[in-house]
Amino acid sequence: MRCPHLRLVILDTSAFIQGYNLSPEEDYYTVPEVLGEIREELGRMRYEGAQASGKLRETQPEEKWVKEIEAKARASGEAHKLSQTDKQLLALGLQLKSGGEVPAIVSDDYSVQNMASRLGLRFVPQATRGIKKVLEWSIYCPGCRGRFDSPQEDNVCPICGTELKRKPRRS
Repeated sequence: MRCPHLRLVILDTSAFIQGYNLSPEEDYYTVPEVLGEIREELGRMRYEGAQASGKLRETQPEEKWVKEIEAKARASGEAHKLSQTDKQLLALGLQLKSGGEVPAIVSDDYSVQNMASRLGLRFVPQATRGIKKVLEWSIYCPGCRGRFDSPQEDNVCPICGTELKRKPRRS
């Protein structure tokens, strides 16, 4: 599956696992951490082949963009659902967008899709339908039933020590 009418595409791990078809009309980016998430030999071969062909640019985003993603992820309740790789991909998207590009992230990860939408980045799902709407999250403790306006340190309830959960806020 190709991204229609896109010029710049950022590939998440799922793109290599699912076998995203590279097009000569598009420029492809990813972050070095993606290769570390690919466990299947075929996915690793796809990654290495795309890189060897010169079609895939492995780029580390600037630290200021990573910090911005981390702050926005904490504020939205996505911080504990996004991996470091996810944050790097989103930061790369913001960095490229700040340079006047219109990147799209190929990812089946709903948290990545939700954050991309919040940041004004396009996303393209591959094996899923993708999110239908951007969600705001409510953070709560299933133990003592405490509710929190912002994420807590280590995602643990400061009252009873139970791991916190999240659920979509009602509109």
